[in-house]
Amino acid sequence: MEIERLSFHSEIIESRNVFEDRMDVFQDGFLVAVIGGEIVGYISSELWNYSSNLPISNFDLNHSIQKTHQKNGNELYISSIAVNPNIRGEKIGKKLFLTLLKTVQKEYQIKSAVLLVNRDWKNAFSMYQKEGFEIIAEIENFFPKTDPSNLKSGTGIIMRKNI
Repeated sequence: MEIERLSFHSEIIESRNVFEDRMDVFQDGFLVAVIGGEIVGYISSELWNYSSNLPISNFDLNHSIQKTHQKNGNELYISSIAVNPNIRGEKIGKKLFLTLLKTVQKEYQIKSAVLLVNRDWKNAFSMYQKEGFEIIAEIENFFPKTDPSNLKSGTGIIMRKNI
């Protein structure tokens, strides 16, 4: 939870209960990075049934994985990823991201992966694009604005990659 608090704006920090549910419901979809015995990052996900028209409510912060996760789902939803800000730049987030994709592809019959990223998170957005994710929708004002002079600040970008 400390990494969550260090990584995100206070308005979008998800609760301990949400993380516990994610770990309980889909253990294969929750990975942590450990260095020197200390957790330095995490990634969480769930399985959904593929839909070309994703319900925006599926992306709600603090949503219950118990309501959205489908154990035989064919789309991986990457719900959260964070790395301790003190060690960013060491590609830990990318390693978590690629490991999750590889592991879930191997164990489950997924045909795509989807995620939501803040337009303001330039490094994350760039990484997803480099890994083949494409923008499929935008949700204005989903996140708190970090740049009030930018009308698109705080826009949630839904990205998908077919596998």
